[in-house]
Amino acid sequence: MRLQNISLENFRNYKKISIAIDADLVLILGPNAAGKTNFLESIYFLSRLKSFRAPDNLLVKNQEDFFSLTGLYGARKLEAILQTVPVLKRQFKLDDLKTKRGFWQPFPVVLFVPNDLNLFHLGPILRRKYLDETLSQTDQAYSMDLESLDHVLKQKSALLEQIYTAGAGPEQTEQLDFWNQQLAPIAFRITNTRQKFIDFLNLKIQGKIQDLTGFNDSYLVEYKRTEASSEAAILEYLEVHKQAEIRSGKNLVGPHRDDFEIKKNNEPNLYSSSRGELRAQILALKLLQAEYLSEAGKKPIILLDDVFSELDEVRRAKLIENLSGHQIFITSTEERHLPRVSEGALVLKVENNTIK
Repeated sequence: MRLQNISLENFRNYKKISIAIDADLVLILGPNAAGKTNFLESIYFLSRLKSFRAPDNLLVKNQEDFFSLTGLYGARKLEAILQTVPVLKRQFKLDDLKTKRGFWQPFPVVLFVPNDLNLFHLGPILRRKYLDETLSQTDQAYSMDLESLDHVLKQKSALLEQIYTAGAGPEQTEQLDFWNQQLAPIAFRITNTRQKFIDFLNLKIQGKIQDLTGFNDSYLVEYKRTEASSEAAILEYLEVHKQAEIRSGKNLVGPHRDDFEIKKNNEPNLYSSSRGELRAQILALKLLQAEYLSEAGKKPIILLDDVFSELDEVRRAKLIENLSGHQIFITSTEERHLPRVSEGALVLKVENNTIK
């Protein structure tokens, strides 16, 4: 199946447009700041009901008080509406029937933006996002656990800040124990699910990187997590670190501190890989993300936002070759940066706040 049509009203810089999509490869051309990324963002929103770069209220066109997105994916009609006046309100429909966010999974997406090329140079939040973006699209329980984790950590953080400021009495200690008891089973489930995905990556990544580079090095994705074999073990670990958390006033233990790195020939990739090799490793992770989502049931739509200018021609071709069979949307400021596979592709031109 493919995305066959998408309509935007008051979304970012677009007043009202409707685009028929009759191709698996869609090339989106236009100058910087014309709205190419905004168009990709609308597709991402229809998949995930959130932006990959801004709060919902900032997606509404200036001087308007709502936006709406509608799409046709296969035979399924999708609609998302957000209004900001008089209050912030969201409405989602599948085939004209209202539905809740938790039941919304029409199609998965794999997003690749230029900042992803810094995956190993930036902090662990970007690497955790990679894990969560993958797993939350295949496992509804995982998505719910992420929401629960966020709630528990916020409550516990507020309590730790209170204790740090005013000191801990019996009541505060009891409350801290309560939140640790809530955290332990959630942390256990999240880390175990992440570990399964890491295991999948380790089965595939060496072959994928070799295909992209031609080099026969060894690679290992190392998951850095709280080592605990059960909920009880995590709870015990939390108890051991309770005083450290009280002294710092911060959450020090949990999946929110997880990380991973790639080791090349048993050395951390940042110290053993050239910039080109690092990019190939990141490409491999994105391709394996697409493969994992496909194996879970639906081929994802691929959104590539101005990344081809950052890759050499060989890697551009390899990327498209590996994504054969997916519907792909690619943005670029210059046609020369696009892959030489445009036969049968749909070419969209972005200019003057519209798309032609």
